[in-house]
Amino acid sequence: MIEPNVSISNVFSSIAAWRLGKLALALRSVIEVRFHRGLYLPEIDLWLDPRDAKPRAFVSHAHADHFARHESVVCSETTAMLLHSRFGTAKNRMEALAFQVPLVVDGFRLRLLPAGHIPGSAMLHVTRLADNASLLYTGDFKTRRSRTSEAVNFLTADTLVMETTFGLPGYEFPNPLEVEAEILRFVRDGFDDGETPVLLAYSLGKAQEALAFLEENGIPTLLHPTVAAMTRACIEAGVPGLPEPVEFDGHAPAGHVVIAPPHAVLKDLLKGLKFKRTAMLSGWAMQPGAGFRYRVDAMIPFSDHADHPGLMECIQRVRPRRILTVHGFDKEFAAELRSRGMDAWSAAGGDQLELPIQRPAQRRNAPRGPWHKRVVCSFADFSDLCRLVGETGSRIAKIRFLAAYFKGLADDSQLKCAVNWLAGGCRPQSGTKRDPLLDVSTLRHALVSISGARDERFREIQSAGKNIVHDVRSILQELQLQPDAIDLACMTGFIDGFCSESGSMDRIQRLSERLATLHPAEGETLVKLLTCDLRIGLDSECIPDAIASAFQAEPAEVQRAMRVTGDPGEAAVLARHSRLADAREIVVENPGVPADVSGNMASQLPFSL
Repeated sequence: MIEPNVSISNVFSSIAAWRLGKLALALRSVIEVRFHRGLYLPEIDLWLDPRDAKPRAFVSHAHADHFARHESVVCSETTAMLLHSRFGTAKNRMEALAFQVPLVVDGFRLRLLPAGHIPGSAMLHVTRLADNASLLYTGDFKTRRSRTSEAVNFLTADTLVMETTFGLPGYEFPNPLEVEAEILRFVRDGFDDGETPVLLAYSLGKAQEALAFLEENGIPTLLHPTVAAMTRACIEAGVPGLPEPVEFDGHAPAGHVVIAPPHAVLKDLLKGLKFKRTAMLSGWAMQPGAGFRYRVDAMIPFSDHADHPGLMECIQRVRPRRILTVHGFDKEFAAELRSRGMDAWSAAGGDQLELPIQRPAQRRNAPRGPWHKRVVCSFADFSDLCRLVGETGSRIAKIRFLAAYFKGLADDSQLKCAVNWLAGGCRPQSGTKRDPLLDVSTLRHALVSISGARDERFREIQSAGKNIVHDVRSILQELQLQPDAIDLACMTGFIDGFCSESGSMDRIQRLSERLATLHPAEGETLVKLLTCDLRIGLDSECIPDAIASAFQAEPAEVQRAMRVTGDPGEAAVLARHSRLADAREIVVENPGVPADVSGNMASQLPFSL
């Protein structure tokens, strides 16, 4: 009831002030993002891929439309080399970071993640240390596997700022095998007709991907001078799978393909080819009439961007509370997400609000379960490393990621622990029999003992999935958890305590209590550790090679130290201090399992993974 001496205008003013206060409180829980001719993070004074020169900017990759002459640039190591080669950017103006290695700035932690777009392309993950609020900026990204760029690696975040170049449902690219078969048909038909096939693709990124594909199939390829220059820069930056470029000089022998940038189709160099047929490699091939618009003989949907299903996969894996869209069909994609019950808006503004017709029926498409804030801690970093390495197909890239992680660990105890976990050294040994740390019954009872969990839901998810370890994360995502900061030493203590419990009920209670204090991603990693199967695709030489790369040692010396000590972590510590020659046999009462760095021990587990 309104008091007689209180005016209606005062009441409305009070309501407005209350709403503004609630809005300000809500905004404090997320990282602020502004848009003014580009994206800007005011709390750390950092621009994101601005087209105008700025004092300090994050550059996601080395395409010209994402770069300007900034005073200071934050980027990946590969992008730094490409920017120097392509635009002459001075090295002292670039802060080149390895993937997953954190940089702390003014109370915020910045990490770069592979984006899968072109070689060196990176996403930026930002965490505010005061309250663990987080943001992921994707830049241009691609979810499909690539021959020349690092596989995309998503992390959860409260706010997701994502590019939406192909943000309409109609943009669903064919299966990659179908696209590659279409390229081969185009090439071989040209050869059969006595013509030179010309593939038009951007000189950096897509051209190298096409070159690597043709090299796999034994098809000789000539490169336009600008493509050849970018290919040499990629090779110098360590991009795998690329042959030494052979430059196109206006003449192509029979049986050769030419790769050129799109603008070259009307230039004199290509006009010298009397008999040729051209194909544009682009996601815009999905548009009707694209071939006529680009003036080419064929359009092939060979893209370095995520299609519409790829955009939805990004959202599913990041599980954001708030989504901002940029580029392409940003307003249309944001509107579609709102119809699915998500908080999504175009970063540039100007969204047209819709009536909530039929919205309740479509809410089932929104991410299920509560949102869990990711806590910054060393065990979360280890979990992220495992995911990054596991999603990377390239052995060279795996070693590079591991080496950067080892180098960045704070002390010897963390290094020793992480290396031993990666080497499969979590399982204790009793005599000659290896006792499993975790069986499916203990895991099931531990999960259903968490507040809010139901046994029926566990069985439902388990019956629908193929891998119970990964199903753990699906189950945990639906529960109301209270993630704590857990370091490697604390987790080592938990695992030791779990192993020492003799009663099954005590083990169940201990595991249940621990899972309830972990983010679902870390809960999945813990279960993998307890089954001694991280499943991240490491062969027997990846760990010693990564240790050698991190600490400038010889791989053979690291392997010798691992054999002598029987402890991969101890060998890593010796390598850090340049003392590999001091390696001695370590004798303990209950030695761990001999190092098995294959990352695949499923045959020894009590249930199928």
